[in-house]
Amino acid sequence: MRFFDLHCDTITELCKKQGSLALNDGHISLDRASYLTEYVQDYAIFIPDEYRGKEAVDYFDKVYAYYKNEMNKNGISEYADRLDTKFKSVLSVEGGAGIGGTIEGLYHLADCGVKLITLTWNGRNELASGCFDEEDIGLTSFGREAVKEMENLRIAADVSHLSVKGFYDLADLADKPFMASHSCIDIVDNFKAKHRNLTKDQVKIIAEHGGVIGINLWEKLLGNEDNSFDAVLRHMSEIIEIGGEDIVSMGTDFDGCDINDELAGIEKIPVLYDFLGNHGFSENLLDKIFFSNADRFFANLLFTK
Repeated sequence: MRFFDLHCDTITELCKKQGSLALNDGHISLDRASYLTEYVQDYAIFIPDEYRGKEAVDYFDKVYAYYKNEMNKNGISEYADRLDTKFKSVLSVEGGAGIGGTIEGLYHLADCGVKLITLTWNGRNELASGCFDEEDIGLTSFGREAVKEMENLRIAADVSHLSVKGFYDLADLADKPFMASHSCIDIVDNFKAKHRNLTKDQVKIIAEHGGVIGINLWEKLLGNEDNSFDAVLRHMSEIIEIGGEDIVSMGTDFDGCDINDELAGIEKIPVLYDFLGNHGFSENLLDKIFFSNADRFFANLLFTK
């Protein structure tokens, strides 16, 4: 099967441990992905909320060096290079603080091959308020400038972790499609889910803008008691019911959160695929969810004039 995952924290976690992408005991290792015929993974460099300015840029640079080394060692090509390789990567930054608060910092990320920026993590940074910011100021003036320059640079904006006002500010500002790389829909009643999951209105807006939504496997977002296969089915079905067949994708958040053991690991993806197929999802729909919706988004972002 083909698989395109819009978000994982594997590179950041392995950098901390100086581990190997080829073989490790985390959620993603290449040896356990060998069954995939084509595998595109968005590898996020996560910028902790305590890092701002030069410290955030330095942290990005440290993890980026590790990322490049692992890609080269394992023969993983950049998705943007359009090479005929089994394993491909998309580089993203989770937390716009990685820009360092300057447009020059954004150019630095672009030069490193970043194709997606999750504008905030949970707190406020130079771009916007995060989803747990006590005062929701939305996008800052610098955030607006950065988003427009991201569009010029063909770097997608990601609203996962963004505040409510920030989301609507972006939707009003954006001329290009944007995404929620690792989010669910707001059918779960707990504190984390209430702040992180998308409303139906937000889902519709993402669809209207030509975006995609990667379903997050974090147990807190999927459900309280039920946070395994049935929960994934429920979230996907809710999005599809409101016209989201062409936007629902996978954004596992592997190696970045607690995931039910039944779903935790790249080797569990075909099990989820079969489960959804056994519950009425057609092969065409499954291909959209697990590959082609995300593939279309990035192909349009990077290769269309």
